[in-house]
Amino acid sequence: MKTGIANSVLVEQVRNTAAWLWETPQAAPLVAIFDAAVDEPGDRAELRARSEPDALASAADVRTLRLRLAAHYATVATFVPTDVDAHIRHHHWMAIDDAGVFAAARACSDEAAARDPTLVSARVTEGVSGHDGEWFSVRAGALGRALLLRWADEATALAALIDAELDREERLLAAAVARGAPARTTLALATALAHNLGDLSRVVDAWPKPLADHDYRARYSRLGHADGPCRRPAFVLAGELNKEIMALENHRFLALRKPRALRRSRELLLPVGPWFDDWGELIGRSALLDDGDRAEVVSALIELHLSSPRQQGCLRALAGIHRTTRGGLASYVAELPARVRKEALRGRIRDALDVSHEHFEARMEKRLRANAAYGSALSWTRPRWTARARRLTHRAERFRL
Repeated sequence: MKTGIANSVLVEQVRNTAAWLWETPQAAPLVAIFDAAVDEPGDRAELRARSEPDALASAADVRTLRLRLAAHYATVATFVPTDVDAHIRHHHWMAIDDAGVFAAARACSDEAAARDPTLVSARVTEGVSGHDGEWFSVRAGALGRALLLRWADEATALAALIDAELDREERLLAAAVARGAPARTTLALATALAHNLGDLSRVVDAWPKPLADHDYRARYSRLGHADGPCRRPAFVLAGELNKEIMALENHRFLALRKPRALRRSRELLLPVGPWFDDWGELIGRSALLDDGDRAEVVSALIELHLSSPRQQGCLRALAGIHRTTRGGLASYVAELPARVRKEALRGRIRDALDVSHEHFEARMEKRLRANAAYGSALSWTRPRWTARARRLTHRAERFRL
């Protein structure tokens, strides 16, 4: 197996986007993985040419997988994620043909999935985040390999982990809808689920041809789509809400890679869009940034707006910065590049500055309640939620007695 990026380069990329990890006590076990990393030999052919035993090659593969999973966990919700997706989802697993090595590799994936995403992400809602989709995809890659090699026990264990996480996320979204949770909660859950289901589907849909008709592929493919082979209403709802309301608001925000000052602290990470008012206010008042840094962020946000005029999140961030800056956005205009300077205080940006945080939240509530898929979901979530609430109340009363 070609190892791709050198381990030392990968660690340097993590430092480039999340150097604050090295100053975070809770991240000490994670940082220890990065600090212990060394460059491994390039591939198995190279090791054979050097007369190295296969055991050494396998150990190197597992160490490399563990490092890449750690790097992916650390950076996937930052402004500049590392690019190891294909390796942790496919290449590493397809190179394994020994049951012991597979078990060690699966232990690495379990270790990664057990980490708390809130340490490295501001995009966690009721315990659900895009990290869960990353682990879906890793485990789906491992599952495909286990099925090919007819390792039934490993396949069963992996499927059980995937199913348990699917059930957890399904329950959380259905409960949010049933209790009439705020739009910010329901829509953030929906977009996380849609992302996670997409990650899972992309991997199982790319399984080798011998698995094309396998039951597991049908079970996990296109769960967020109404035409999927295994229809689960909460997942279809997540897909619909994401498509109709949220997808435009949660792209990669590539323009925000340029302001390097945003990489100084975990607290500057971007939350779930389009609710960027608070984040904008943070940018406007943070002692971690100076006015030059803020002007660079304002420029990047205007670039985002120009590239996607219908996106609301960047406008809300600009409104937040405007509110917390003496003199408002106008105070940064002189420092902006000429190509965006003239756009800073006109059109939709000017209109957004006059919309309060509360007014915007009310708009999002209205959009959610008016959504047809959301309205129909009330018919199948609320009876279930009411029955569950009665059971919990009954248990609480018995406990008091």
